[in-house]
Amino acid sequence: MKTCKAIKLFSKEFFIDIVVVSIIGTILHFLYEFSGKNLLVAMFSAVNESVWEHIKIAVMPTYIVAIFKMWIIEERKCNLWISLFAKIITLIIVIPLLFYGYKAITNTENLIIDIVIFYVSIIISEFVEYLIQNKIEVSAKLEDVFKYINIFLVIIFVLFTFLPPKLDLFKDKINNKFGI
Repeated sequence: MKTCKAIKLFSKEFFIDIVVVSIIGTILHFLYEFSGKNLLVAMFSAVNESVWEHIKIAVMPTYIVAIFKMWIIEERKCNLWISLFAKIITLIIVIPLLFYGYKAITNTENLIIDIVIFYVSIIISEFVEYLIQNKIEVSAKLEDVFKYINIFLVIIFVLFTFLPPKLDLFKDKINNKFGI
């Protein structure tokens, strides 16, 4: 039977997760264009400059890293699926909150601030994972529920790439279009 291992705050794993998700997310920002607008690549990379697509390039590498760690790390993470869900929800909330918040205050957009928001959101999500893994206990049944919720969220991100809702969050401000 596998043991349960929680992530430690400011551990090597904590920082590696932040760095790897940040690097993959940065690559995913440009990969769709570099791939010649490949539809398979579109499913997990940014297809435009909407806030939603910037959330996606933080969310997808978070899932990629989690899946990779599940395969290579022998010990099962404590509250794996619920903490992964919490990381994803944190990204979904924090990125637009900070983006629209600074935009409302400054009445402008700034590329440097946008980039900082991306990386700060990843760091905040890592703290949330730490809190969930170390501060609560979750039953195996609830963990199973969150496994399927996470799968559902991945499907939603892919679906909204091709069929985005007509909401400001999904609108590319550069070309005033939605999705691809």
